[in-house]
Amino acid sequence: MLLLELDEKIHKPQYQQILEQIREKIEQRLLLPGEKLPSTRRLANSLGIHRSTVANAYQELWALGFVDIRPGSCPRVRERMQIATADNRTEKGLIDWNHTASAASTAIWQTNCNFQSPMGQQENLHMINFSSMDMDCRLFPLETFRSCLNRAIKAQGISILGYGDRAGFFPLREYIAHHLQSHGISVTSDEILITNGLQQGIDLVFRMLAAPGKSVAIESPTYKEIIPLLKFCGLKPIEIPIRADGMDLAILADKLDKEHPSLVYTMPNFQNPTGVSTSQSHRERLLSLCKTHGIPILEDGFEEEMKYFGRVILPIKSMDKQHLVIYCGTFSKVLFPGIRIGWVAAEKECIERLMAIRSFSDLSSSMILQAGVYEFCQHGYYDRHVNKMHRFFRKRMQTVLTALRHHILPEWAEWKEPSGGYLIWLKLKFPVLSEDKLDKLFTSHGIQVEFGDQFFSSETKDTYLRLSISKLNEAEIIEGIQRLGQTLEKLYAETQS
Repeated sequence: MLLLELDEKIHKPQYQQILEQIREKIEQRLLLPGEKLPSTRRLANSLGIHRSTVANAYQELWALGFVDIRPGSCPRVRERMQIATADNRTEKGLIDWNHTASAASTAIWQTNCNFQSPMGQQENLHMINFSSMDMDCRLFPLETFRSCLNRAIKAQGISILGYGDRAGFFPLREYIAHHLQSHGISVTSDEILITNGLQQGIDLVFRMLAAPGKSVAIESPTYKEIIPLLKFCGLKPIEIPIRADGMDLAILADKLDKEHPSLVYTMPNFQNPTGVSTSQSHRERLLSLCKTHGIPILEDGFEEEMKYFGRVILPIKSMDKQHLVIYCGTFSKVLFPGIRIGWVAAEKECIERLMAIRSFSDLSSSMILQAGVYEFCQHGYYDRHVNKMHRFFRKRMQTVLTALRHHILPEWAEWKEPSGGYLIWLKLKFPVLSEDKLDKLFTSHGIQVEFGDQFFSSETKDTYLRLSISKLNEAEIIEGIQRLGQTLEKLYAETQS
């Protein structure tokens, strides 16, 4: 006989109590596979409840795989595969992923394992982090953006709860097209694709080009995330050295003649990692070179807004009369990164091709966030926030440059002073320890930096450090550079002994 008890004092449906008690008996082997359960009528009568309550419990047990139910017969307990829990799961899985996964995905996984991202890790309050390109959350316009989200939901209603336009929230695309005019870029809303951050835009362009034997000309050093991405897409990176004035165009011209890359990828403003910004004449010559060879340019404008020293130089895209340039921009490096809203501006056919590729892995970006950003921009908050960021980071960049001059001797390292952005690129002028030992030494002095070798596709003999001030205030910058100076002083002394 099946003995069950229903407790009327607890706020749990009766069918749920029946379900849980029978399930527990099955799992404890008090009810064995093949045993019959009472009919719904019989169990309902014994418990003094409606028959449908028992039927609901039996249906749930059947759905969970604990019983078999056949028309005209009582449910029978069945042998159910045990539920996997934290206690009974094996530590090592059955699948050998090195054998199962593709060689390209394994290579990108190994690269990712070697790079320890600060994202999601708890911040060490005593560590000064020059490695992160995350933004200073103390500058986030939280309450203003919250009100803009509320206004967007009220204005747009349920329409922004769907997938929406695959190209992105139309009013935001119109705003971006209008805003780009302030940078000399003439595009329409149909030539804008909203992406989940600028990174997705780059990924889509690479995937559009991906084919065996194709290559992409990149600056060397360059944004470290694109190097494994290129290789994953089967695209060969062609490294073009960065000089004080930007990509070496003489070497690029030679590579265009001999290797015919499918694309030239460049960051003309505050290049990551070097901080170099190119001149107007350099941009003109680069565009002319690519025009002569019929090769598109992917222009990464990740920090386009952050020019706060000297005169503004317009993007390469501003001179693009023949739709040669694919321009990528983002709100992440000025507003805040968590919204993950970037965009691609390009010829309409190119946009349609990128949108088609994107649709197979990501239908669209969040309409709610896009509508919120549109409200933020439309009411002038974005322009005011950019001006605020200029005030803060002009002072912070002046602080880090002054601190470097005070605490880093010329015989230890050299660097160029950027005209904006968040980055300083140091070249050490003496031989150093292995990177692992160097990392431990920096950590022991309470600082984190990015080592330069990961920004090169091939090996480099020199030692570089990339310093980012994107999340540090003046006091943290001064203290961090003092610690950096102490570390380099110790390293330099060891090389002289």
